[in-house]
Amino acid sequence: MNSLYETLQVSPRASSPVIRAAYRCLAQQLHPDKHPEAPESGHRLARVNQAYAVLSDPEKRQAYDLRQGVAPAFVERRGRGTAAAHASAGKGAPSARLFSFRPLV
Repeated sequence: MNSLYETLQVSPRASSPVIRAAYRCLAQQLHPDKHPEAPESGHRLARVNQAYAVLSDPEKRQAYDLRQGVAPAFVERRGRGTAAAHASAGKGAPSARLFSFRPLV
């Protein structure tokens, strides 16, 4: 069985916006209405939904990381490097996008 991070095709270091973008992209790709001839597409989408339900909630994600043995030093400080952090530092909003998700498939 794949880890939830592998299901969403993201790194354990991925920030919340990256996880959300990966989920949305995969949900569109795997939706059963787009693949009516593939009966397993509904099951794959259900696994993606389950992975997103856990990884999108900070408390559930932290508990999952502890169960999976993801080292706390490996996981970046989530929320750091966001537009809010740049604005509070007086630098204004960053000019580049904060993340870019490209599906692996």
